[in-house]
Amino acid sequence: MAKICMISDDFLPAATGVGIHLQSVCSQLVSRGHEVVVITSRRKGQQPLENWKGVKVYRTFTMKAFGFYQALPSKETLRRILTAERPELVHHHYLSLLLVRAEKVARSLGIPQLYTYHMTADHLTQPVPMRPFRGLIDRVINRYCDAFRVIIAPSQGIARQVVDRGITSPVRTITNPVDFSAEEMMLAPRAKDSGFTLLYAGRLAPEKNLPLLLHAFAKLLARVPDSTLWIVGEGSERPALEALSGKLGISDQVKFLGYQDHSVLPAFYSACDVFVLPSLVETQAIVAMEAMAFAKPIIVTSQIASARELVTQGENGYRVDPSTPDELAQRLVELAQAPALRERMGQAGQRKSGQYRPETVAEAIEFAYSEALGSPVVPNRNAPRNSTANRDVSREADQIDFRARDLEN
Repeated sequence: MAKICMISDDFLPAATGVGIHLQSVCSQLVSRGHEVVVITSRRKGQQPLENWKGVKVYRTFTMKAFGFYQALPSKETLRRILTAERPELVHHHYLSLLLVRAEKVARSLGIPQLYTYHMTADHLTQPVPMRPFRGLIDRVINRYCDAFRVIIAPSQGIARQVVDRGITSPVRTITNPVDFSAEEMMLAPRAKDSGFTLLYAGRLAPEKNLPLLLHAFAKLLARVPDSTLWIVGEGSERPALEALSGKLGISDQVKFLGYQDHSVLPAFYSACDVFVLPSLVETQAIVAMEAMAFAKPIIVTSQIASARELVTQGENGYRVDPSTPDELAQRLVELAQAPALRERMGQAGQRKSGQYRPETVAEAIEFAYSEALGSPVVPNRNAPRNSTANRDVSREADQIDFRARDLEN
């Protein structure tokens, strides 16, 4: 067994796929007998230190920028946490100032580090004010990746990109997990408004390319008027998307359902007929993988890095051109008019989703940890689960001696 410190601005509650990924991985590692510590951002009302399912969670001073919570602990605070916890390995998940500061502190303490390549410079520079810095961020990503002992890529497409960038650290492909409890998998499907229902779930952000979906849906309605589009999620683009729905005359059939907790998404997956992800930028799309687990055909754009891994064309869904709604609209019409095709594709996707089991992902991560440490990291099946859950965390917080500003928000 090993003691691992995860570094990520997003964790609990999850605002992005990184947070969902990390929750699953941490839970799995604890269940396998490892000790896990997370350093993350702190939102209003949250405690600076708590235990979550046996995971010790440190929340530090945080600012909000471009709609995301950015953890900004001092290097002194990070040094106190890492010195007190003494992890064998630091695992980074989020490209941010938190990573920059934690990497330097961990390096000074001689702690081996690795990184999961959840995002590219394109992700980080979607906000218009950040776009002039894309080249600089690209260079920074390379510099830090070369400093880590192992890079984990969520998809083969991303692994190829990392190698093509000239990054010299070893790269290992480990998929994101799909992790719902038995109770969540059995949630009653959400009531449907029509005969054919499309689902999108995710942030309403520029890189998600949702105008493509709205334009394609308008074309679908001309052929299949008994259709509904569910859009689950929040983000800066919502007002513009609602305005576009009105301009296209489809507002009555497009349901903006806002943020939904990850635990209730199965009700939407179960009820929809097709899942559509029109994104321009994705490393590996957890929501599409989740829809596959619920035996739904998926449609993604050919531009995302994992498109060919997620979708075998015509078998479990379709890959479409991201620049025009015509192909997407035609595929939607085909699926709307062919329930048997939807069933066949959904079953193929569900079989494919077996490779995303969280225990399989956790085992692969243990191998990556072994490589980073130069010694085997194996599960301890006899360790009590949630072994840290009863610690007096408030007393431990006092012992770490946070600076007053790190407890603010």
